[in-house]
Amino acid sequence: MFTCRECLRKASTALISHTACLNSRYATARPIYASTQSLRHRKYATAAAHANAVEQDIAQDGARKIQTISSREWAAQKQLQYLKDPLHIANYVKKTLAKGDFEEAALVTRKASKDTKVVVSWNHLIDYQLRHDKLHAAIKLYNEMKKRAQLPNAQTFTILFRGCTNSSHPKLAVLEAVRIYHSLLANDRIKPNTIHMNAVLQVCAKAEDLDSLFHIVQTANEGLRAPNNLTYTTIINAIRSKVDKRQHGSTAEIDTTVISKGKRQAIQRAKSIWETVIMKWKEGSIIIDEELVCAMGRTLLMGTYHDADSVEALLEQTMMIPRDDKSTIPNTLTKVEGVEGGSTDMKLTTSPDTTKIKAPGAPAVRHALPGNNSLSMILSALEKTGKTTKTQRYWDIFTKQHGVIPDANNWHQLLTALRRGKNSAKTVSSLRDMPAELTVPKNFRAAMSTCLRDNLNRSAFSHASEVLEIMLAKLKNPDPMTLRIYLRVAYANKRYFEKLSKPDYKAAKMAWGKQLTTAFDNLWKPYTIIARQCENDGPESNLKRELVALARKMIAACDRMISGKMVPPEVEARIKPRRNSLNRVVVRHFEQMREIDPNFHQDEDAREEREDEDGYDDFAGQFDKN
Repeated sequence: MFTCRECLRKASTALISHTACLNSRYATARPIYASTQSLRHRKYATAAAHANAVEQDIAQDGARKIQTISSREWAAQKQLQYLKDPLHIANYVKKTLAKGDFEEAALVTRKASKDTKVVVSWNHLIDYQLRHDKLHAAIKLYNEMKKRAQLPNAQTFTILFRGCTNSSHPKLAVLEAVRIYHSLLANDRIKPNTIHMNAVLQVCAKAEDLDSLFHIVQTANEGLRAPNNLTYTTIINAIRSKVDKRQHGSTAEIDTTVISKGKRQAIQRAKSIWETVIMKWKEGSIIIDEELVCAMGRTLLMGTYHDADSVEALLEQTMMIPRDDKSTIPNTLTKVEGVEGGSTDMKLTTSPDTTKIKAPGAPAVRHALPGNNSLSMILSALEKTGKTTKTQRYWDIFTKQHGVIPDANNWHQLLTALRRGKNSAKTVSSLRDMPAELTVPKNFRAAMSTCLRDNLNRSAFSHASEVLEIMLAKLKNPDPMTLRIYLRVAYANKRYFEKLSKPDYKAAKMAWGKQLTTAFDNLWKPYTIIARQCENDGPESNLKRELVALARKMIAACDRMISGKMVPPEVEARIKPRRNSLNRVVVRHFEQMREIDPNFHQDEDAREEREDEDGYDDFAGQFDKN
């Protein structure tokens, strides 16, 4: 059977196919369990791998998030977890800005803006930037605020306009303020009010942009933007500040004609505005306060004699202060019961008629109340017009009847007015009444200058000596310029000695020498105080240069007394050592100046040397004629 190859092939094929069939049957029957186990095993391994991968991704995402969130942002999120109310957020932002941490406050505000209306917090941020003179940053915050759907309120615009007023870049501030104001006029949600209009007017006034100012004034109405006293005060002050400037340069370079013409035009413009103010005041539309009165009064002071003289009429019109004692104001005299026996006397009052029923919130008086500003204004007017005899009367009305407590400027203005009137005696009494905490060197310079102007008065030198005594009592450090003026008073106050020289030349010369000796002795103590104060200062120190200038004047006085035989020999022997000590100080100073600057000349440091010597030369000439 197997000898035939063909038969052997067929048998082998059948056997192989049968074996393959069995194998395939067992392979499908038996591996069911095995394959199930295998599949289950592979499924479990895949799930574990997937879970591990997910955990790794979460960990990586968490690490990535932890790396992107800064500590400041994390702190802001923590704060917002406990700050849910907009008021609490605004208070936190305000406290944070008070500490100077703007970044944290801005971050909290931005994160809170996602789901909360925090307009007040944005206002705090804008105000902070404006108070630090960052106008561009404030405008950016304003624009960002709108982009974050935080609608600005009326307070936002008030903060912006007032911040522009205080900006150190007035021209740029005007552009931004006017632009925002016009956009506010076109806004249907919020309309600008009087406060907004006044704030923009102040921005224009500071920049001296009168065109923009009057353009904004045209937007006023009788409703929401009705002009008030602050509106007219701003306008009048802007007109005055435009022309009332300190002129620099030589007199030839300054066109006084143009300046005078501009001042006249400004005064006429202010007077026309004042007519409108008085009309509205009488109608009860506005009130008049001291600031508005002083704005008009200061404008009048720029003008001529008649303009300055009308300041008294202005106070009578608005503050019920009569121009003179004979003037009376109707319905202002009331009887006041005396302390003893029911006696009565007449007292000037400023209270209105109390029989009329007033609206709630109406002011107690309809006229302006006097204050420090108006007191300085009337004293300046009296100084300009020369009516300085009225200074004491107005001073008593303000300080005694109206209870105004004079400030440092009031006292200095009083001394300036007395200087115009050459009233050295009243100057001394005013200096004695002046509080020590308000005294400054310029007060004593004005007082000593008054004595110098009053040199025809025989008592001018004694009054100057009293001024010097008061200065040493009230000032910690004497003023060198006042001391030099005091020496000039000793030279100039010589009229009595000129009259005395006609019958007795020698007696007159000795009497004048005694006055110069007294001045020299009185100056020695303050000189030593200043010398100790600037002992360690260099030669270029201003105080040291003032000390040397005083020393040179004192040396010149000694030389004249000695060379002119104006003092007895014993006085001459006493003042010579002091004169030599002063000379050593002056010589040492000039040597040090030459060491610093080889081109230094002594004559350049003594340009005003002759101004104090004219009195002596005139008097010497008078003696020579005799």
